[in-house]
Amino acid sequence: MRLAREAAAASEPTQSLRAIAELRRQLDVLEAERVDAALKAGCSWRVIAEAIGVSRQAAHRRHASRAAAAKQSSVAGRRLVIVGPARVAVVLARQEAAIAQSRAVGTEHLLTGLVRERDGVAAKVLTTLGVTLDKVRHCAQASRDRARGEPETEDLSPPEQTAPSRLPFSRRGREALEQSLREAVRLGDEHLGVEHLLLALTRDSGSRAVRCLERLLVSPAMVEDEIGRMRLAAPQRGD
Repeated sequence: MRLAREAAAASEPTQSLRAIAELRRQLDVLEAERVDAALKAGCSWRVIAEAIGVSRQAAHRRHASRAAAAKQSSVAGRRLVIVGPARVAVVLARQEAAIAQSRAVGTEHLLTGLVRERDGVAAKVLTTLGVTLDKVRHCAQASRDRARGEPETEDLSPPEQTAPSRLPFSRRGREALEQSLREAVRLGDEHLGVEHLLLALTRDSGSRAVRCLERLLVSPAMVEDEIGRMRLAAPQRGD
């Protein structure tokens, strides 16, 4: 307030300009802090952009690299508790991969596992958006069928007798699990839950999980917005 009054009242133009420059710097710092707080609360870039009156792309350009650097530095050495629903979802994903006779657990299996888990935030979000178990299984199968006709895809031939618990994760499946840790850290949570895994799946635009969601007319932004809404409605929920 002092700088604003000084900028408006200063008789010397350069003094007024210096006050304006300092005020702008302080506002930029404050905006960055509030954007980080909004990201931690689960707000999407679209919601943040609307709040500060710019396009989503402009908000992302202005703040994403700084937020990502802060997130990356806070990941190192961080230990999080993996809560029950997330463990269950991964077990179910392995079962889905075995049922589909896949050699690896892919992102589409992780998505199906999240739907099958039923009780966590991820299942509630997906149900709210109209994603059912039958629909996601159908989309996952269609995605695998298309992949068999594409060059340079992972080996999708039936595996030799392998227990579901021993099936490895595909490259994208592993990356999704790693990204779920970053999502938990970004949101400031002390646990790693199904909501973090669902957010992680939406970050890879080329994954089969995202393709399945898009076939069901569900965008990553819709998922992120719904997770943010549920977190704000029940901020202490730990699943």
